[in-house]
Amino acid sequence: MQEDAVTTLIFEAALRLHGSLDASEVVSVAIEALPRLVQADSWAIFMKSEHADRLEMVRGINAEAQATGPFVDLAADEVPLVRAINERAPITTDGDESASLTLSVPLFAGWRLVGAVEAARGRDNGDARPKGFTVEEARAVELVCGAFATALANAIDYHNAERQTLIDDLTRLYNVRYLYRTLESEIRRARRYGSSVSAVFMDLDGFKLVNDAYGHRAGSVTLTEVAEVITSSVRDSDFVARFGGDEFVLMLPETGAKAALQMAERVRAHISSHRFSGGVGASIHLTASFGVASFPEHAAEAERLIELADTAMYEAKELNKDNVRLAVTSRA
Repeated sequence: MQEDAVTTLIFEAALRLHGSLDASEVVSVAIEALPRLVQADSWAIFMKSEHADRLEMVRGINAEAQATGPFVDLAADEVPLVRAINERAPITTDGDESASLTLSVPLFAGWRLVGAVEAARGRDNGDARPKGFTVEEARAVELVCGAFATALANAIDYHNAERQTLIDDLTRLYNVRYLYRTLESEIRRARRYGSSVSAVFMDLDGFKLVNDAYGHRAGSVTLTEVAEVITSSVRDSDFVARFGGDEFVLMLPETGAKAALQMAERVRAHISSHRFSGGVGASIHLTASFGVASFPEHAAEAERLIELADTAMYEAKELNKDNVRLAVTSRA
């Protein structure tokens, strides 16, 4: 491709990338523009996970068989993407004769990592070895990725600002509206990759007694303390929301029913052993009842999954409270 044509494509891509504040649209523009600029057998776009130190593939072209896979652990030094990120520059690798050449480009907005792009080539016309990416091709992709990174960071920041309206004012956990939105997204991701996601519905036992004994202000402070115990008990990749009153929901990505039961039991034990002050120097003992439901074992959509977890929680209440119950299998 002639230099003038490359320059025009890069300029047009940059304009389009900055034309949206929706991350998915920005990614769509990039995955359309990059193959027009540089020929490759496959492309994959990764975004930095919000809840964990890893990259997750969000869009690709013929990318299913790429060695990197849908997730990249940022601690895996042998992965070309991670090397590119550590060196803050495009990296090409040729591996052995059976391997595809790869071009890995990190997406940095300033010093902030927001994602990465990876392209791969296989054998070309039966050649003994595939043709690698040239320095000029790597530079062209890097220029587009510079605009891509900035546009993606802006879209993420806009989304995060909007998300502040979806935060519970008291506990600073997410609220119900954001819970359903995020759970639906996680179910779609789990369906795509053949993994699991679990919902844990939690309700404090006899919380009204706290309000009666110490007042509603102390009750509110106690709820914030409960939120802190929950968030300190779960993984960084897990999601915690206040469902309402003294009810909370945990969303556990890539977690089946058995592991979710173990996590719920862990949170239950931490709450039971903790002494809450209520902001008044009290020593308040609380317990909680839990219900667990998982995709794909119990339900295939968010509302039904939470409904089944809620039902299982009420069964826990009926069994003298302070315990964990698994939902009855149902795909209705």
